[in-house]
Amino acid sequence: MGSRQLNDWLSGYIEYTDETEPPLSYNIWTGVSLIAATLERRVHIAWGFEKIYPNMYIVLIGPSGKCRKGSAMNVGKDIIKDVGIQLTSESVTREALIRSMQRAVMDYINPDTKNVEFHCALTAMSPELSVFLGQSDVKFLADLTDWYDSVDKWTYETKGAGTDEIKGVCFNLLGATAPDWLQSILPEEAIGGGFTSRIIFVVEENKRKTVPEPIVTPRITELRGALKSDLERIKLLAGEFVMTEETKSIYTAWYQLQDDNIKAGNPPIDDPRFAGYCERRATHVRKMSMVFAASRAQDLLIIADDFERALNLLISAEQKMAKVFSGLGSAPYAKITEKLLRYFKQKGVVSRSETITLFHRDLDLTMLETIEKTLAAMKVIKIKINVEENETYYQWKD
Repeated sequence: MGSRQLNDWLSGYIEYTDETEPPLSYNIWTGVSLIAATLERRVHIAWGFEKIYPNMYIVLIGPSGKCRKGSAMNVGKDIIKDVGIQLTSESVTREALIRSMQRAVMDYINPDTKNVEFHCALTAMSPELSVFLGQSDVKFLADLTDWYDSVDKWTYETKGAGTDEIKGVCFNLLGATAPDWLQSILPEEAIGGGFTSRIIFVVEENKRKTVPEPIVTPRITELRGALKSDLERIKLLAGEFVMTEETKSIYTAWYQLQDDNIKAGNPPIDDPRFAGYCERRATHVRKMSMVFAASRAQDLLIIADDFERALNLLISAEQKMAKVFSGLGSAPYAKITEKLLRYFKQKGVVSRSETITLFHRDLDLTMLETIEKTLAAMKVIKIKINVEENETYYQWKD
């Protein structure tokens, strides 16, 4: 096979999606997921007694219809569909998914041992995560938690009360959902625990731009061909990714600093529901470093720039990640409180009468008064009373 057509696959994908409406972050993380899916289980980083594989769980979060989550994923699916990546159905039962994983067996030649090796690699691209995961399906979530680590052998019980196994599991997930749906998808015990600690949530509130009439230019057509061709080259990669000495030094210093910060009570995300994620953060960075290295070259070397690009992208996502569970607390008014937060921020200044009129199906005046005191105590709004108008106003504090 010849050399690649693009200097960097992800940079080419960003250019390819530039004249689309989804937020830039959605397009970038979709591109990351596409490379992870293409790499499958043929590459890894040796990490002590472990092997880290590049599969990832990425979920795009945003209000329904506003952020173009499905559009971002559909563009990615179009790129990947002819590259030989095995995709599962968007709506599937646990048993059917296990069967699909079994049937997804593939082989490749291990460049280190020269032996033919087998693995079962499967990717899910679900624009409606609630459809894929179902409603609080604890057993299904437990399976996906196990699969994230790409175990050598995964054993499960069959309907006939026997056991069977899948060798070389590799599952890659790109999903999307509105924040309101998370409460029905995830049982309380899954939030902050094993499953959600393995997910990178990409949160946006609006689309990036308005494109009234999308135009496929000659450059876009050229890029589409180059992206597909280079993904086929990436699909040939096999073996062990190795950090350069410079990268090892930078990574070690970062890892120690992160560990010190967590021990000192300064995690990258303050929300305690992300404690598990923060502990697993280094694994996310290592997986992403492989993706960025594969995006750049065929040499299986992770250079300093690969690590730094991975870390910077993760930090960018983390700045909004705490919003994911903001409406999923145990407080009785958690969900409507989150709705009001978004509404007050959007309006800037709004009256109590206007608020109760708009949200009367979700709350009464007593609930609203409780919530407004909470938000004022959080110092995100100011409460102003206009005696002449006999009206109370909420002002968002920037």
